Amino acid sequence: MVQPTKHLNLGRLAAAVVGLAALASAMPALASDTVSVTVNATVIGVCKFFNTSPAPVLNITNTSTGSNIDPSLTGDAIGSTTVTYRCSNGTAPTFNVASTSVPVTCSACSGTPSMTATINLTSGGPGSGMGIDKTLTVAGTITQATFVNAAAGAYTGSVTVSVTP
Repeated sequence: MVQPTKHLNLGRLAAAVVGLAALASAMPALASDTVSVTVNATVIGVCKFFNTSPAPVLNITNTSTGSNIDPSLTGDAIGSTTVTYRCSNGTAPTFNVASTSVPVTCSACSGTPSMTATINLTSGGPGSGMGIDKTLTVAGTITQATFVNAAAGAYTGSVTVSVTP
């Protein structure tokens, strides 16, 4: 014989399960959320020289041979060299020299005479990216009036060129 209380307990259990299932389906789902994260990156404008070792050499000549100047020839002695630079894309470089008049001195000559070279810079324009070379031309002139009576010997000097930004 089946006991009525046993059926009653099974019935109550079944009703409780159905009730809990109904209650669970009626409850709102757990809420989810999102957030937007801002990502920042700033490419700065920068310019750098790239062929600085060994240092570029500016030979000033009126003979087309090395740095030879023949004082018997008419006309100024001239020369130029190039320096490679790179700038951030769209960044315009500004080149500077401390002075456009650079003394070149003959240290092996009696009395250590000097002459003055005039320096000019010609830029290759704004940057196209740090992977693309641009060329700065550094040109120098020594006038005939300066070297016509100069002592024979090797004259040297230096000029520092800077670039910004």
